[in-house]
Amino acid sequence: MTKGKELKDVQKGTILALIPLYLHDEIGAQLGIYPDAITKFVRHAREHDSVENLPRSGRPRILSDATIRHLVHNAES
Repeated sequence: MTKGKELKDVQKGTILALIPLYLHDEIGAQLGIYPDAITKFVRHAREHDSVENLPRSGRPRILSDATIRHLVHNAES
């Protein structure tokens, strides 16, 4: 079972198709996904009416686009 990775679109579709037929544990065993991840995904899909991942902020960039262009220009010359 994988840990810490986002679900692929195929996995999301499969989970949604199997939810009415199987328990989360059974779906997890078939797909190699932790049952808790399936529960969180289903809850998120119902609450947000969407299967898309929410955007994350991440770390702010240190260099501006202009600085990067300047560095690339200097490196090329």
